Amino acid sequence: MQKRLIALLALGAGSLPALAQTSGGVTLYGLLDTTIRYSTHEDAAGHGRTQMTDGVLTGSRWGLRGTEDIGGGNKAWFILESGFSPDTGSSQQGGRLFGRTAVIGLDGDYGKLAIGRQYTLAHELLSSYEAMAFANNSIVGYQGGNYTGLRYDNTVKYIKSFNGLQVAAAYTFGEVPGSIKSGSAAAGSLAYTSGPLEIGAVYQQTQNVSTAFFGAVPAAQASKQTVWGLGGTWKAARAQYYLGYTNNRLDVADYRSNVGYVGTRFNITDALAFIGTLQYDWLRHAGQGGKRLTTAGMLDYNFSKRTDVYVEVDYTHLQGQWIALNSAPAFANSGNTYGNASRLGVMAGVRHKF
Repeated sequence: MQKRLIALLALGAGSLPALAQTSGGVTLYGLLDTTIRYSTHEDAAGHGRTQMTDGVLTGSRWGLRGTEDIGGGNKAWFILESGFSPDTGSSQQGGRLFGRTAVIGLDGDYGKLAIGRQYTLAHELLSSYEAMAFANNSIVGYQGGNYTGLRYDNTVKYIKSFNGLQVAAAYTFGEVPGSIKSGSAAAGSLAYTSGPLEIGAVYQQTQNVSTAFFGAVPAAQASKQTVWGLGGTWKAARAQYYLGYTNNRLDVADYRSNVGYVGTRFNITDALAFIGTLQYDWLRHAGQGGKRLTTAGMLDYNFSKRTDVYVEVDYTHLQGQWIALNSAPAFANSGNTYGNASRLGVMAGVRHKF
């Protein structure tokens, strides 16, 4: 289990790239994932759009990671990871050099310590219980940034395993003069593995959130965000099954969401796999309700350990407050439905790891 979360620290919920080049304990690695996508209802008039974009499941990235044995069974390590758009070559994460991850840490019998910009505990745990790991495609993976926070700057994280039980805690410094609490975050998680079964739970609270729902919550409604969730996976001979639940609350902005999700990854052959997910979100805002149903299916064919091609279909249906939220001008990502109640998307892509 500890190895799983260590991989997530490095790469989020995506596939682990192959090692490419090592010199003096430093490894260069990366992943390019590019798709052609057609989707409906891409403007207020309901027009469709064909575009080249980033991958379904994984964002393109390159990075550096390394370790050093410092004696006594202890290691120092680091990860620097940069995201980019493969269709334009531009940097993602607001143009940051290492916007995906910038972390240094220590590892030993006492556990694993990580310091810097990194994935939140809520994202690491809950994404592992959703079949597409809160997909990179925003219309499918809207939970990633909205509910889990995805990544936080200025974060200290500690992970310790005891046989099949893993305990983790994280704290994010708000760095606001005169206030320790303002802008800070704290989280804790537990996960247990026994044979083919893994179950886990997480609780995370973030102060003064104004970036939830991809910017649709303005700074004037900065809120305390409380997220908790639980889930599990079950591995069979050729399949893995996923089940999860997320509870999200924003106090001042008054958004409350309950999300259930179920999915599977089935290995049809050694090279061909099917991944399917179904997510249902009950939203409550300003005394009004809303519902969001999202489902997606993907066939993924692996030519090798480093190169695969895929086709994907997704469908989202919205009701009530979810239409208003998804259509807000500040909802600035590919999940915006511009007042429309549904979206159908089809994608075909190729991914290469190095």
